[in-house]
Amino acid sequence: MKHFGLAFILCSLVFIGCKKNNTTASSYTPSCSGTKSYSVNVAPLMQSFCVSCHSNYSSYSQVKSSSASIRSTIVNGSMPKGTSLTTDQKNNIVCWIDAGAPNN
Repeated sequence: MKHFGLAFILCSLVFIGCKKNNTTASSYTPSCSGTKSYSVNVAPLMQSFCVSCHSNYSSYSQVKSSSASIRSTIVNGSMPKGTSLTTDQKNNIVCWIDAGAPNN
């Protein structure tokens, strides 16, 4: 019985430690102030953090068509790989997507 309790605690710690972020895309409420522009707020971030691995994110139409996936992976912290976005950077992208991903 003693070993079972210890094994349970160790397994729990492993699962908790492996979880990068438990924020889901639907529960994330960004702080959106002002209108976010694709050309000013989003495209530079895509170029800096995404295009080196996701060359298909190099144009507005490609980013817009993947906006739901982009939002989800940014919110849950799984992207960008090897680094993370600041809260302002994350909010710029998420607010732009939540506003309908306009081509502005």
